[in-house]
Amino acid sequence: MRNKRILVLVEVALATALSLVLGLWEFRLPFNVAGGSISLAMLPMVVIALRRGPVAGAITGAIYGSFDLIMGKAYILHWAQVLLDYPLPYLLFGLGVGLFVWAYRKSFDKSGLKKSSAILVAAVAVGGVLRWVAHVLSGAIFFASYAPEGMNPWIYSMGYNAGYILPTVIIVCLASLIVVPALQKALPAE
Repeated sequence: MRNKRILVLVEVALATALSLVLGLWEFRLPFNVAGGSISLAMLPMVVIALRRGPVAGAITGAIYGSFDLIMGKAYILHWAQVLLDYPLPYLLFGLGVGLFVWAYRKSFDKSGLKKSSAILVAAVAVGGVLRWVAHVLSGAIFFASYAPEGMNPWIYSMGYNAGYILPTVIIVCLASLIVVPALQKALPAE
């Protein structure tokens, strides 16, 4: 039991470190003037969440988000905005993906690649939506002044945040479809 906990802690630490490295290679779209970038930083969170479950995924996400705040070019307006833009979105992403761990393992073992791929895509999509919700809340509450004149700040925040989260989720989905099954075959989680 103790060795398994240590193994999970080591995997969480490695996934967090790899997320931080992958997050260094980011791409910003021209309209993302106030933040938001596209990278593969969430890929290790997918791996750990589908190997170890929602708690490990959430912890990895929260740690990554906290380090991203410290290492990144944070634009801080309020302490609540810090939580909504950094640790919480990634915590929710890891949690959302991790909720699919048992369905993914079961489908991978019995149904083959087609069903497990569909579950993996659904897991990443749910995690992406949860991350998006946190960023939308932050955008509508704290960055409403960026909305064009007469535009509802909630609509603006939804579109703005979807503009970088949707491409990120698509790229992470595609990379996950390659990495996660290969890792599961080579080094299955218990």
